[in-house]
Amino acid sequence: MIIDIDHLSLVKKMASYSDFGEVYQEDTKIYYIENENGKIEKCYKISDSGYSLRTFKDGNIIFSSTNSTTPEEMLNLHLKNVKANRDININFVKNTFRSITSFPIFLFEEKIKIINELYKQLKSEFKELINSRITAQYYEKEFSVSNTEGKINSSEIFGERVSIQITCIIDNEKFTVFESVGKTFTNLLEEEIFYILKKTIKRMKNMYNARPCPAGNMPCILSSEAGGTLIHEAVGHGLEADLIDKGISIYRDKLGEKVASPLITVVDDSTLKEGWGSFLCDDEGTPAQRTILIENGILKNYLYDKYYALKHNRKSTGNGRRQSYSHKPFPRMTNTLILPGISKANEIIKNFQKGILVKKMGGGQVNTLTGDFIFYVEEGYLIENGKIIHPIKQASIIGNGPRVLNEIEAVCDDFGTSLGTCGKEGQGVPVGDGQPTLLIPNITIGGTSF
Repeated sequence: MIIDIDHLSLVKKMASYSDFGEVYQEDTKIYYIENENGKIEKCYKISDSGYSLRTFKDGNIIFSSTNSTTPEEMLNLHLKNVKANRDININFVKNTFRSITSFPIFLFEEKIKIINELYKQLKSEFKELINSRITAQYYEKEFSVSNTEGKINSSEIFGERVSIQITCIIDNEKFTVFESVGKTFTNLLEEEIFYILKKTIKRMKNMYNARPCPAGNMPCILSSEAGGTLIHEAVGHGLEADLIDKGISIYRDKLGEKVASPLITVVDDSTLKEGWGSFLCDDEGTPAQRTILIENGILKNYLYDKYYALKHNRKSTGNGRRQSYSHKPFPRMTNTLILPGISKANEIIKNFQKGILVKKMGGGQVNTLTGDFIFYVEEGYLIENGKIIHPIKQASIIGNGPRVLNEIEAVCDDFGTSLGTCGKEGQGVPVGDGQPTLLIPNITIGGTSF
């Protein structure tokens, strides 16, 4: 992507009007296919491009965006909102972040064939199937950022994701299973797509033998297969600098303090190979990096974009993210992970007396001010005397994020990841999360039997 010299002139002009100024240019293409109940209901390509301008002045942010190919008029109008107070000379340094590989040409026919086959196999497995939705999405995004720090950074990113969601009625109860797989900077292999089909079928078939979950306080093994919902929702959001600044995070003013078990180390890593939240540089042009948030239980850092880094005299951690050119960037997670430990998952299960094994976490709610949460269990099992007794249904786990992290007794040497779209302030961005198997000695289990 080429930066027009006029844009550089605008950035230089912005320097005399603001504490920080930025011009952002983006070109995005999205390809999407949806099979609903055996029929291709959606099949389209979206192309969008535009510009945005952002200035910081005396702690205030002024933001404008346009999809015009000639944004100079909009940008000049924007500048009128800021009073000039100094002249600054900027020597620009240009950086280009490019992926090593290139994504193959997207073929609608090929993907339609695959997702139709996925539906065919689901239909043959479940006569109880009442609803299904299978989606394939591929996106590619090019963007450039020039700012009053004298930097011109450009980058590209692309990725592919396939998701399966099915609903069946079993013994007059409705059950829904969701699985997804995605990668950045490389294409999905056919065997990876059909692997999540196998997982979907297995999880739904578990529901034939599922029994009501016992309720009460008890131990819980959170499998690495469960993904990192706990760390993302109950901890990660509370470490984003905008929530810290606004005083709505339980982690405010706790840098250097113990906030978790010494067994726990948490990182946010946008350099993770093929991670769904990975990139080469963030949407403010800061290179991707691995940020240690909690190390051996001690809080080390928050997640910063440029605005909050400048406000708090810190460096951006490369977490300035935006959904598109028409959205403001602010601190967001990328791939947020609890790092593996040394315990063995099979030994923990073998020595487990009675409690719940969670294999798949669902959605839920979190209060970032208190850390309190409730998450639904999509796949779980009752364990007694080291043996899995039966699958459970209608289960949830209820607790407090910081308290749970402090009480964890074992961190295993395995590791699993999950992916999704994180919503915040009306914006969605791709994120990943992950964890090893964790032993939680006591947590509240919501269920239907006692």
